[in-house]
Amino acid sequence: MAAKKYLTTLNTRSFLYEETKQVASLLHQGKRHDEIAEIIWEKNLFQLTSEDRANRFYSEIQKRLEELDIYLFNQFLATDIPTSKAILFYALLKKDQLFYEWMREVVWVKFLVLDWQISREETEAFFELKAMQNKTVASWTPETKSLLIDSYHRVLHEVDMANVVEDVLQLQRLAINEDIRTYLIERKEIEIVEVMLGELIG
Repeated sequence: MAAKKYLTTLNTRSFLYEETKQVASLLHQGKRHDEIAEIIWEKNLFQLTSEDRANRFYSEIQKRLEELDIYLFNQFLATDIPTSKAILFYALLKKDQLFYEWMREVVWVKFLVLDWQISREETEAFFELKAMQNKTVASWTPETKSLLIDSYHRVLHEVDMANVVEDVLQLQRLAINEDIRTYLIERKEIEIVEVMLGELIG
């Protein structure tokens, strides 16, 4: 996966599943990007009071959807909800480098050793390690890092990869349609698919 900047986008624009489904549906109908932006604001699809914030949400959703090929885009709209969430999760892992690294270095390892819990302290330790390795992360305030930890844990809950019990993530593997699971394994980036499935492939 190509190197990308470390971002804090998830602090303000988290998983956004319902919002992404709305945008994807409008794109599928053939709406232009400017038309979609107008519809989002005029109909207040995102339930936001600021047009600027609505535009930022839409911009982030566009970037995530651009990570999907035409097959996954169509399946995102057509398949069952758990698989649809997993497809958006795939797009997010491609889009957000730091989130991917947390998934790879913390969550995926837990799956491999059959340790089904992740504490807040373990995610804090991940951020402290990254702060020692990267100037961008080192420059973030404790509040920013704390919000990102909340966001990372919340995404796993929203995608149905974890339940949250007293700041501890109780992990579970994603439920993905078998055809789409096979497509991901055979056609997509193995390092991302392994993280999604919580498995070592190949």
